[in-house]
Amino acid sequence: MFFSQYESTVGPLTLRADGAALTGLAFGSCAEPPSSLPLFDEAFAWLDAYFSGRDPGPTPPLHPAGTDFQRRVWRELLTIPFGETASYGAIARSVGCRSARAVGQAVHVNPIALMIPCHRIIGSGGSLTGFAGGLDIKRRLLVLEESRMRLLFTMDAQNYVEGSRPFSRPSARAIVIQDGRVAMVYSRKFQHFKFPGGGIEAGESREAALLREAREEAGLVLDPKSVRPYGFVHRIEKGGREPIFLQDNFYYLADAQAVVPQELDGYEAEEGYTLRWVEPREAIEQNTALTNVYKRKYHTMLLREAMVLERLQAEGLL
Repeated sequence: MFFSQYESTVGPLTLRADGAALTGLAFGSCAEPPSSLPLFDEAFAWLDAYFSGRDPGPTPPLHPAGTDFQRRVWRELLTIPFGETASYGAIARSVGCRSARAVGQAVHVNPIALMIPCHRIIGSGGSLTGFAGGLDIKRRLLVLEESRMRLLFTMDAQNYVEGSRPFSRPSARAIVIQDGRVAMVYSRKFQHFKFPGGGIEAGESREAALLREAREEAGLVLDPKSVRPYGFVHRIEKGGREPIFLQDNFYYLADAQAVVPQELDGYEAEEGYTLRWVEPREAIEQNTALTNVYKRKYHTMLLREAMVLERLQAEGLL
């Protein structure tokens, strides 16, 4: 048996192979010495594509060990397209089984996570159900597929009670770059920088929220044809009132067509939001310095924006 480890944005993954096919893919670090196999190179390329938010296509050769019924269920899971989900009941009907529970048991023991996509199985009412990597990782994988955006990084405060009912508030944020400077909203009251953008309203697309928020908050009129996905940041922590607060922050690269007067709401006007074109290093240093000042209210946002700026620099976009 051969082993290897892949470092993903949801943590390390352990791969196992018999030399000709993958026999296992599990969440967690590899406890065995890694091996060098062309098969692992193929698997790594598949995982690279997957975690970039792209449909990675056919998997490398797979050889999961299980009963005839389990293998039937796993083959059916492979038919669920990237970005889509299915229920236990639907899989049961497809394999000619009357018991959704039996299907659930087969899904639970799937030995090759991700490639045999058991994370795409949800409850009949649309609820998330048990997953070997944990429900938060399952949620992140489904968001990655649905958004077709790579997961940049996760900010997990680990200060909440697992199993509590989460409150979700996704946002869309604009990355507008001109001549090496980036458009940022500056708070004159708190002296920090943030990317233009904000919460996505019910029934509103991410792109529509991006255009609306950039115009209202920063006075930036974005060219809709220039909008292209960059990546998302997953945030999970205990909220001020919520037992668990979830936020997926979707970042888009875009070009500005014009600058118009802002349309600030109450708290934005109170903070003195203003548009600034800044050198990335200035914003990174300012936000990082302030993380120790605003430890509770703004700490996560300040750090998040600094980390995204650093990622843009590392990738040569700034």
